[in-house]
Amino acid sequence: MKKELKNAYFVFRGRIRGAIFLRLFKKKVVRNYQKYCDIKQGHALLYYKTDPFVFRGIADDYSHVNNWHILEIAKILNKLGFWVDIIDRTVKNIDTTKLQDQYDIFIGAAPAAFKNYEAISGHINKATKILFATSRETTVHNESLQKRHDYFLQRHPDVLLPKLGFLENFDKEETIKNIDAIFYLGTNLSMEDYRSYGKPMYKVFDSTDPRIVFDLESLKQRSQKKFLYFAGTNNILKGLDLLIEVFSKLPDLELFICTPAKEKKFEAFYRETLANSPNIHWVGFVQVAGDKFRDLTSKCGYVILLSCTEAEASSVTSCMRRGMVPVVSPGADIDVKDFGHLIKDISLESLQLHLSKISKEPRNIFVKRMYQSYMDSFNYTQAKFSESFEKALINILNSRSKMFGE
Repeated sequence: MKKELKNAYFVFRGRIRGAIFLRLFKKKVVRNYQKYCDIKQGHALLYYKTDPFVFRGIADDYSHVNNWHILEIAKILNKLGFWVDIIDRTVKNIDTTKLQDQYDIFIGAAPAAFKNYEAISGHINKATKILFATSRETTVHNESLQKRHDYFLQRHPDVLLPKLGFLENFDKEETIKNIDAIFYLGTNLSMEDYRSYGKPMYKVFDSTDPRIVFDLESLKQRSQKKFLYFAGTNNILKGLDLLIEVFSKLPDLELFICTPAKEKKFEAFYRETLANSPNIHWVGFVQVAGDKFRDLTSKCGYVILLSCTEAEASSVTSCMRRGMVPVVSPGADIDVKDFGHLIKDISLESLQLHLSKISKEPRNIFVKRMYQSYMDSFNYTQAKFSESFEKALINILNSRSKMFGE
């Protein structure tokens, strides 16, 4: 345990240094991106992140798939004839008086930063305005997360952990006025969240790291008694508290926890449980497609995420690209069809029974699930993202301007 935490510390320290470098040299605005544009037809404004345009290695690092998404969106816009300006979502107070009504398209990633979406979109009147919904709708997100905190307090009434992951409230009615279409990640669950906005909706498929390789040999090695938790921060939101508590009662099953060690009070509260549970291994941050990732995804049969609110959790789909069987809650927002396990009751008693049962499933059925998981994972490739995004963009542009005919 000490060795694993030490390794996680050095990885985390390196990432902190990188974050400081980004903060010092990042740009708030990138103008006139035209790398893939042959003939200019118009101008687009993208409200997301500028990092991959300034630090080109970030997109190839795949520490988060959205860095590649951003570059690809700009590339698609360029190919369609649009130069692109990019405003970074960390800009807190945008001076909208400096925005010129020159844009034909505005794409704003939300709802994580709805406040600026509203401010920008209200000042570029002629643009077709697209909300790129990269997470669940704000009200649904916050309500779901509050229920998880309530359940934690129900179990531990004297413990107060930081309430992380809540989204900022915004003027919903005013924002809806400035949305012409919604591009969303996720399943019908996400689509239903945004249906109340009354706008055309287009499904965009998430992507995964193309360096992830599927190998048949790993199908023989994987154990049904080994589960991989592979996720980012916001531990209560993602259900890590539930997993630690339930696996501490299932000593014959193993849980490998791959997440950055950033939530000190959470880690301090569960320190004793972890120390007394040799079947739970805190690995720390693990790079997608790296050696440690390949090792863990070769021996663990299941990837498990009991999140209360996601939009097609890429941490799970990345493991599906290795052929792992997903065990998810509805909030993870992944269609696992009949090859995965969808856990609707996340009470500790129910979880204990469910996990114990699937770990004893006949081997031939388990192998079939792995195969089907991998085949389904072709829905989460870079090619699928590009195709679905470009088709959605062309459809909404045509519906508004009839540039491609009736």
